[in-house]
Amino acid sequence: MKHLYIAAALYLSPNIGLAHPPILTSLQAQGVQFTILSDQELSQIKGAARITDQPMPSVTAGLKIYNVKLNHFGNEHDYRSYRIMGSEWDPHGTYEHLENGIKHKIAGDRWLADKSSGTDWNMNNATEIDYHYQAVDEKTGVPYNYGWRETSWSRPISNFSW
Repeated sequence: MKHLYIAAALYLSPNIGLAHPPILTSLQAQGVQFTILSDQELSQIKGAARITDQPMPSVTAGLKIYNVKLNHFGNEHDYRSYRIMGSEWDPHGTYEHLENGIKHKIAGDRWLADKSSGTDWNMNNATEIDYHYQAVDEKTGVPYNYGWRETSWSRPISNFSW
């Protein structure tokens, strides 16, 4: 009886291994072309994408700009390594986002980070680290169900304060 189990295990082992090929091998077998990126190349990728059915920005009229300062400890890609120094909101301004040559009227949030040393926030040292825009109707200002976000840190899409 013991020999029967060993024989069955040896017979089924190759079949089990072939039933679940690695993801990249499976994609390659299906004719999907891909490029393998190193960890360093992946860390340099910044993307922007249209998003749907996600939480809206903190404002749906105008643009709110958050000024944040890096604490100089922790990881600069972790939102918890920053502190909010203030914010500005222009509810009456008209703002646009360009996607594939089409201008969309938007409202939303923009995050500017000063990563320089010192304790004061300085616009001259600030770089954009996140934006979260909501498309709004050109005439009525009513938000559509889609928007855009580009980010270089780990702030959850619905978190506007710490």
